[in-house]
Amino acid sequence: KQWYQRRVAITAGIVKGGAIVTAVGTATSVPWLLGFTASGVAKASIAAGIQSGIGNVVGSSAFAAAQTVGATTILGTSAPVIVAAAGVTAVGYGGYKLYQSKYK
Repeated sequence: KQWYQRRVAITAGIVKGGAIVTAVGTATSVPWLLGFTASGVAKASIAAGIQSGIGNVVGSSAFAAAQTVGATTILGTSAPVIVAAAGVTAVGYGGYKLYQSKYK
């Protein structure tokens, strides 16, 4: 029973860590994927289409907020690499803990 409980706890930790990493990576990458970049709105992007419909953008609008996130996020183009590295780290740590519990 104790062996099973350890495995469940380790698996839950891996899943939880992976979910958090994925959620953060996705949330901060969405504006960039829509076309909100550090150099402004990308040509022929969804953001460009939205901006053409809005015209002049008000500083307190959701569009302006999305541009701010897209321009200032550390993820941007490196989001897949960062998320993958964090995921590998979480799975590796879980595997290490599993190994420890089995052979200690």
